[in-house]
Amino acid sequence: MKEQYIPARLEQDFLEEAVRVNGVVMTAVSFFAVAAEFFNMMRVVFLSRSGLQTLNNRIYFSFYLFLFMVCLGYLLADRLLKLKMKIRYGLTLAAGSILLLWQTLFNIYDINRSVSLGKIMAITPLVAFSALGVMKPWYAVCNLVLNFALLIPYMFVAGGKDTGVLFNYSLTAVVCFVIYFVRFHDIRTELLQKQKIVDISRQLEESRKQFSLSSEQYALILQRGHFIAFEWNIAGGEVRFSGEWEEVFGKDSMIRDAEKFIRESRSLKRQYKTELLLCMENLRNGEPYQKRDLLLPVKGGEERWFELHLILQTGGDASPKVGIGMLFDIMGQKQRIMELEKELQMDNFTRLLNKTALESYGSRKMGELQAGECLYMLMLDMDNFKRINDSFGHPCGDYVLEKVAELMRNSAPGGARVGRLGGDEFGVILAARRKDEFVRYAQKLVEEIREIQWEGTDVGARCSIGISALGAKEGSWMKLYGDADRALYMAKRAGKDCVHFITG
Repeated sequence: MKEQYIPARLEQDFLEEAVRVNGVVMTAVSFFAVAAEFFNMMRVVFLSRSGLQTLNNRIYFSFYLFLFMVCLGYLLADRLLKLKMKIRYGLTLAAGSILLLWQTLFNIYDINRSVSLGKIMAITPLVAFSALGVMKPWYAVCNLVLNFALLIPYMFVAGGKDTGVLFNYSLTAVVCFVIYFVRFHDIRTELLQKQKIVDISRQLEESRKQFSLSSEQYALILQRGHFIAFEWNIAGGEVRFSGEWEEVFGKDSMIRDAEKFIRESRSLKRQYKTELLLCMENLRNGEPYQKRDLLLPVKGGEERWFELHLILQTGGDASPKVGIGMLFDIMGQKQRIMELEKELQMDNFTRLLNKTALESYGSRKMGELQAGECLYMLMLDMDNFKRINDSFGHPCGDYVLEKVAELMRNSAPGGARVGRLGGDEFGVILAARRKDEFVRYAQKLVEEIREIQWEGTDVGARCSIGISALGAKEGSWMKLYGDADRALYMAKRAGKDCVHFITG
C-alpha cells in the first residue's frame, strides 16, 4: 500500500492525530518502563544472591538498562526539545520500533525460563501495537513482519516443533495485520469525513455571503453525498435534515425543538440522549467540532450504529449560529471490530475462551464482587493424556479434548466462563454466593469424562480437578489462580480422577 493512501491535503491532519495518540501511548509506556526497569536493575544488583556475577543476571541487567535508557531518552527529548511535528512523529515511530523489538528479543530470551508466561507476553505487545498506534502502512508492516519473523520460528522450535504452535502464532500474525488495517482505514475515513464537513461548511458560508438561499435550494445542498446531513439553528432550536433522514429513521425532516425531541424520545437510550445533549451544549459554548459514536433506533424498531460529526458555524460577531452535521452508518465497521475481538478471545481448537481472555475476565471479575459473593476457579487437567495419544493416536486425543470442552461448556452453571489454559488443561470461573452447584458441576465432569469413548472403545479418559474460592476482599486473582493450581496438585497426589477443593 502506497503512502499516497493518505491524500496530500490530509497529511498534516494525519501527522497531528498520529503525534497526539502515539505521544500519549509512548509517554505512558515510557514512564512505566523507567520505573519498572529501575526497580528490576536494583533487584538484580542488590536483591539477587549472585548479583552481576552470573552471565544470566548480566544479560537481564543489560536488557533492563537498555530499555531504561531508551525510555528516559525519549521522555527527555519529548519534554525538553521543541521538535517540529514531523520530527516528533519520527521520534514516536523510532521509539515504538525499538520498544517492540526489545520486547520480542527479551521474550525470546525469557521464554526459556517460563514458557507459559512467555507465550502470552510475546504476542501481547504486537497486538497492542496493531490496535493502539497511528502510523502509515509501510511502517506497521515492516515492524510486524520483522518481529513475527523473529518470534514464530523460535516459538516453533521452543515448542518442540509443534505445528499447532506454528499455526496459532501465524494466525495471530494475520489477526494483527487485520486489526491494523481496519484501524488505519477507519482513521483515514474519519479524516476524509472531517475534511468533507469542512468543505461543505465552507461552501455553505460562501453561499450565504453571495445570496440568500430559499428552503428548496438549501435542501439540494444538504442532500449531496451518501450520508444524512443536517443543520441545527442554535438560536431557534430547529433542525432540518436531508432526504435520507426520512428513509432511514421514518421521521419528519424538520424538527422544531431538537433538544425537547431528544429528551422526550422513548426509543433513544439515556446514555445517547446524554451524549447528544452534551454535543449541542458544547457547540453552544463555542467548541468548534464534536464527534460521537451513537446507537440510534431506526425505522422498523432495530438499532444501528452511527458516527456523528458536528461542526460549528459562527455569525459575523463570532457568536455560535449554526451547527452543520452528518450521520454516517458504521454498523458494518462495528460488527467487524466485534468479530475480531471475539476471535482474539477464542481458542481455535476447542472454541472455548483462550487463557488470556479467561485470565482477563477473572482479574476484572475479582474487582466486581458484591458482598457475600465469592469467585470460584476450577482447574481441570487430564490424567495420563499422553497414554491416550500413544495408544490410540492423535486423532483420538483431539477427539477427547473436543469432547471434554463440549461437556464443560454444555453443563456449566449460568454465568460461568469456560476456557482452555493450554494443552489438556482447562479452567472455569464463576462468581456465586454458594459453592454447592459448582462442586456438583466438577463431580459431574469427572463422571462424564470417564464415559468418553472413541469408536466404541473406552480409551481410559480420566481427569483431576482443583477448585479454589476467594471473597471480595480476601485476595487477588493471582492468589485465586495459584490456589486452584495447588488444589489440582493435591487431587493428583490423592490418586487422580477426583476433585479437591480449598479456600483461601
